[in-house]
Amino acid sequence: MMTFTEIRDAVAKALRDPSKVTFHDDGIAAMVNMGMTEIGRIAPRRFDESISPVADTTDYVLQSDYFAGVTVPEIEVARVEIWDRDATPNRAIRKVESASASYTNYSEAGWKIWDGVLQLPTWVPIFIGDQISRFDIRVWGYAPYKPLVYVTDDDAITGLSSEREQALITFCRVEGLRQLMAERDLFSQWQAAANNTDMTPAGLMNALSLATQDWNRLARSIAVLREGAG
Repeated sequence: MMTFTEIRDAVAKALRDPSKVTFHDDGIAAMVNMGMTEIGRIAPRRFDESISPVADTTDYVLQSDYFAGVTVPEIEVARVEIWDRDATPNRAIRKVESASASYTNYSEAGWKIWDGVLQLPTWVPIFIGDQISRFDIRVWGYAPYKPLVYVTDDDAITGLSSEREQALITFCRVEGLRQLMAERDLFSQWQAAANNTDMTPAGLMNALSLATQDWNRLARSIAVLREGAG
């Protein structure tokens, strides 16, 4: 996995500005953040989380450690089960059905995800009772990636696979070329300062078209087919 610094450098090279004369670190970081959001939508991060139940509690913030306690509306849940951690090996003893699978819109029909918070029917804490040390609430689902633009450590890794890192770089290249197309002053600066005098507006338009095709191809190849909620 690449570090934040390596990703920024790779994006700068893809934009023919390796010295970051036109596209500075902050601007590239913003592109990277946009790309991480887009890849999180197309190919989200799969997670399997075990939650220690709290007495008389039905609501739990998912991926709290990963997102530092912030609720994330984009989190999707596929399955919820109650596991017995005292068993060897640990095993599922009860499935919590999804409320969306019910014929009625009712809180007691099953679990639902609301703005990144898992909401369980009240039978779950009743079933667990005072044996909270024995059981885990286990959740499988999909979540976006942590935005790198907020990372202060340049050595922090992206958390993406090599294929998704290449998709991220390609997305950023498309975004950078779009900015050059939209801002004539930026394009003129990029031509002169980054030694790209051989690139004409027509050539830039062709480069953007080819980069967009590359991004569309990579986006299709990394797309994740979600498991249905159940």
